[in-house]
Amino acid sequence: MDFEAVATWATGIKNFSRKGNQLWYENPKTGVYCSFDFDPQGSETLENSPVPNGYFDSGLSFGLNFNRPSFFGYESMPFVEQLAKRFGLCVVDPQVDADEPVLMTEVDSKSITDSWLKHNQWAILALIQDPSFSHPLQMPASASLYLWRYKKAKEDLERECGGDIYVPHLVPVHRKGSTKVGRAVTCTQGVPMIVPEIEWVIIVRGKKRFFRAKEEQQVGVISAETFHELLRGHIKAFQWPEPPVQLISSQSAERVARILQSIDHMLPRSELEVIGTDSFIDIELPENA
Repeated sequence: MDFEAVATWATGIKNFSRKGNQLWYENPKTGVYCSFDFDPQGSETLENSPVPNGYFDSGLSFGLNFNRPSFFGYESMPFVEQLAKRFGLCVVDPQVDADEPVLMTEVDSKSITDSWLKHNQWAILALIQDPSFSHPLQMPASASLYLWRYKKAKEDLERECGGDIYVPHLVPVHRKGSTKVGRAVTCTQGVPMIVPEIEWVIIVRGKKRFFRAKEEQQVGVISAETFHELLRGHIKAFQWPEPPVQLISSQSAERVARILQSIDHMLPRSELEVIGTDSFIDIELPENA
């Protein structure tokens, strides 16, 4: 296998970098990472080779960790399909439960994604049976996929808004003492902004003082339910194909600022911890887990 040709192929794809005989993919927008590794020797012996008789070992392998949210598979596996089709390669999936290696001659990302999702779930369920393994942080699958789609679309959404509307980062968070992971944005008082699907809102507003020597900020947290209830009528639909978002317009921003300033009780910002996109799972766990 000509690894230099494979490396050249990868240079045409954003977020790939070469580290010796490894092609490392890492997307700073979504947090997804994976790798292609090349071993010029291939499998050491015919006995331990996963490659069926009649086929040669290209020396290429693909790596994607388990115990990850499902969008890691959705983003990564299309690269396996692209590589296989570009160089006329077949794929052996060592995770498939079979007595003999299963060879995929027509590689499609859906099949290998489905396989990874299944085995990712099995790996997570096996881990949580280990008493030494702490209970994983968990987000519902629908919320997790929305988070991923929003992160992918954020730059395009910013261009659509033209700099006049703030497009916030959407981040996974969990409240201290809880394993439930939600999504949060920061809302700065008086700023027109896009409102994605959320569970938490971090409010940045002027600190209330009778005599204010200088402008100071107060930061607190409210739930999405409280946020939407307070701002009912001021958050409107925004024409955007995918994922769906809403808008606090410039016409509503001043009124919204007064409403947010009037909130008497907020959780301290320290109650929420921002976590990495590889720090939670999105499968449904058994009730006794």
